[in-house]
Amino acid sequence: MYADVQQNYLNIDRALIFLIPLFFLSVLIWMPEEWLWESALLCISIFIYILLTYKYRLVYGFSGIRIASIPSTIITTFTIFIAIPSIYILMIMDHQNEVPYFYSILLFYVLFPTGLFLGQRYRRINFNRTWNILNGQIKRSENDKQFYEIIVLLFSVSILIFCGYLLRVNELPLIELIKNPGDSTKFFFMREEALKALDMTKGERYLFFWLRSLFIPFGIIGSLLLSSTYRKHKYKILFILFFIFGLIVNTITLEKSPIASIFLSIAAYIFLKREKVKPSLIISLILLTLVSPILISYFIFIDREDVFDIILWSYINRLIVTPAEVLFYYFQYFPDTHDFLLGRSSQLFSWMHAEGTFPVSNYIAKLWWNMPKTTGFANANFLGNFWADFGWYGTTISTFVFGIMAHLFQWKILETVDYKKNLLFLLVMSICVPVFSFGFFSSNFTILFFTKGLLLLVIFLFGYDYWQKQSAVKVSE
Repeated sequence: MYADVQQNYLNIDRALIFLIPLFFLSVLIWMPEEWLWESALLCISIFIYILLTYKYRLVYGFSGIRIASIPSTIITTFTIFIAIPSIYILMIMDHQNEVPYFYSILLFYVLFPTGLFLGQRYRRINFNRTWNILNGQIKRSENDKQFYEIIVLLFSVSILIFCGYLLRVNELPLIELIKNPGDSTKFFFMREEALKALDMTKGERYLFFWLRSLFIPFGIIGSLLLSSTYRKHKYKILFILFFIFGLIVNTITLEKSPIASIFLSIAAYIFLKREKVKPSLIISLILLTLVSPILISYFIFIDREDVFDIILWSYINRLIVTPAEVLFYYFQYFPDTHDFLLGRSSQLFSWMHAEGTFPVSNYIAKLWWNMPKTTGFANANFLGNFWADFGWYGTTISTFVFGIMAHLFQWKILETVDYKKNLLFLLVMSICVPVFSFGFFSSNFTILFFTKGLLLLVIFLFGYDYWQKQSAVKVSE
């Protein structure tokens, strides 16, 4: 069975083993001499990663994107949005810290798998059983219908959280956009005032972030799974209610990533559910993810004559250039403009400092945009935060630790779902895809686990696993 499955799925890693040497030769022939060394090193680093993880490619390699494996999503996101664009960033930037910037990126391809393998020594993934996920239909369970009660409760909690937000905010950017589209500058400041500069307690802020990043995707995907698997009227009603509610909440501040995350979760669900995937489906899912953010951008820039050109180039720049560029500024400004923060960039360590947390992303935004009073954030991949904190020690140790965390998280998911393509697997992996793609290339991993709510998801997995084991004991008795 394993041999048949392995024959029929797309082995991206094997394809890259043949393609990367061709890219390497192209680099040697056509790349300008001043960037030849960096481009060649990047090709070699990616090739080394593929060779190191090839045996475990369905979980660690690029091929693992087929089951939305967390390590695979991370390495794919890092390569496409950080590593490859970093060559372009080196071309347009000129600063002495471009060496630690680029070599921190290269070291990711060695330190990250080292962390994965160390995690495997502590908690072992059964790689042979992971092939079961590619084979067969969705496995039903007696526990599936319990998700209906969980999602109904979550819907009630979500409404309460949103009502608390509405009591705090003065103007709703989405309503203003519907009434008076256009004027991008006005809506930029409204977006900042509607959340980042909004007067909220820390608890209220965390609840609203969890609502958008975890509760809403959980409710939408969970109810969608129930309605498509069991086809009961109440499941369909719950899905429609949660979907409409999610669209309103994740669009209300006019930020693009929250609304894109909803559709990316749905796209991930469709992708994982299918036994065979065609290129046309992948293109359709990409368009599904981008259509809502593009629609918001259209109404924001509708007063511009070149509105479509602005949208096209702004999205190309935001996805392909900006993640790597923002990361570079962290290396440029620390320690030249400001001393290393020694842990103050994250609340995980800043409690040890009398000065408290340093708003590093806002600090970078002020320098980059040359706007001393801006409330905006220049969020970067976790390498930027740990460089700002500890320099070389931060980037090397954090990458290694992140590899361990990614392995343990994936291990817990696979153990809880018993290596089956069931409702829980599709639900959890669909939620994780936006977090480890959109979130990963522009956030510190402490933000992913605390602000994005992954820590709550881990607690849920442990609780669900414990409940399953207790139920099995009662049945056996």
